[in-house]
Amino acid sequence: MSARHRIGCARLRDKRMSADKAARFITPHSTVGMSGFTGSGYPKAVPMALAARIEAEHAAGRLFRVRVWTGASTGPELDGALARAEGIEFRLPYNSDPLVREQINSGRMEYFDLHLSQVAPMAWQGFLGPLDTAVIEVSGIREDGALVPSSSVGNNKTWIDQARQVIVEVNRWQSAALDGMHDIYYGTALPPNRVPIPIVRPGDRIGEPYLRCDPDKVVAVVETDAPDRNLPFRARTQPPGRSPATCSSSCATR
Repeated sequence: MSARHRIGCARLRDKRMSADKAARFITPHSTVGMSGFTGSGYPKAVPMALAARIEAEHAAGRLFRVRVWTGASTGPELDGALARAEGIEFRLPYNSDPLVREQINSGRMEYFDLHLSQVAPMAWQGFLGPLDTAVIEVSGIREDGALVPSSSVGNNKTWIDQARQVIVEVNRWQSAALDGMHDIYYGTALPPNRVPIPIVRPGDRIGEPYLRCDPDKVVAVVETDAPDRNLPFRARTQPPGRSPATCSSSCATR
């Protein structure tokens, strides 16, 4: 995968479309799985297009809300945009968006405060019900259709496996050098057949660098160039009563 050519699979290249068209695959009251991890690697274009569609439907007097599953928190292009559109009827497992929080606390949005580590196992065991659509961000697609994760993975493996259909955002802003960085574990079994994950040394790799996805499940591929929600570091401050010169001289004499 090169920095310029991010979609190597011809079958999936033929499914390229705009985010607006891709959002049309998501229907009212359906369940959508979107992941990432706390501002990194979450889909951005399709959720915003879906929010715009929901706003248009509400303006026309038609109710349109969806159920949203994620991994950890996401960003303003996902939780924030859908909440502003009054488009989320149910949310799990973790949220940090202030507008979503306000709607949960006021009873306008149902919420399941589930521990992150329990989400994928409960989805696999069927406790959460069916997953209609997975919307995932990747940094590229290889010639064989393997998906190169972007700056995080979250619950994307489970969403791809469980969803009836998949929408893929290929984000060129994410580095092409991410190819080969990930370790996706496909050896998980459900209880009572679960076994320990075979990591015994810090450098152990137990899985694959890529996400597997049946190309027939992919209904849309959307090319994007949107940055992650990176928070800046605060400016460094000196301890009270100590100047930089004092600090360096005292450190030098130790």
